Amino acid sequence: MKKVYFVRHAKSSWQNIELSDHDRPLNNRGKRDAPLMVKEFYKKEKVIPLLISSTAKRALTTAKVFAKELDIPKKNIIKDASLYHGGGEEFSNVVFQQDDEIDSLMIFGHNPGMTYFANEYTTRYIDNIPTTGIFKLESSKDQWPQFFDDAKLTLFIYPKMFL
Repeated sequence: MKKVYFVRHAKSSWQNIELSDHDRPLNNRGKRDAPLMVKEFYKKEKVIPLLISSTAKRALTTAKVFAKELDIPKKNIIKDASLYHGGGEEFSNVVFQQDDEIDSLMIFGHNPGMTYFANEYTTRYIDNIPTTGIFKLESSKDQWPQFFDDAKLTLFIYPKMFL
């Protein structure tokens, strides 16, 4: 069985309007929510996934918070530029490229692609994956190229559920 956890980056700051979108840091709410969500994730899912992140500062910073809380060295975070504003095709390609020895991944990315992608695998409509929201897709398949043949959304959590 394979699992992929998708995490929308934590809330970012618009304080410095001169920064490019790619370089925006987390704001105070993002700095509060990221540690909260990794702790809630680990209560529900006793797994240490491979972390793959968009190269955008807000996504990468969120991934680093998760790495710290899960005791994963920051150097083990895989950076993938295709995830910056990526959607279904980019998410799928990242999944397909993984070694079959790995059973779980955590992908850090952005909206709107993340919400659209989540809705492809659930019977209930999700209006929006909030910042630092996490959803999990599970598949009975043992090989990543077949993951989406029977993938189903089996978890959806976000900060307001715990505040």
